Amino acid sequence: MNLYEWKDENATVKHFYRVTDGRILGTVWQYVNNNVIWSSKILEDEFPYTDASEKHIGHYVSQEHARRSVEHYWNVQDRTLITQ
Repeated sequence: MNLYEWKDENATVKHFYRVTDGRILGTVWQYVNNNVIWSSKILEDEFPYTDASEKHIGHYVSQEHARRSVEHYWNVQDRTLITQ
């Protein structure tokens, strides 16, 4: 079973979410009236959620590259051991 999947909101916005609870962890979108630039951001899994919880990753030449940036971020986070 996949831990994460992509959901299409529409042709220009895609959400990356965790299957177990449906929480959106990242988003990629295409700029309006621009067929070239895709942007990506991650949404930190934290409480309380604030505007600072959204972190823009960058601009990409294709949807595929933007999606990979979000997947890569969460792949690294899944492999990081955090101790408190």
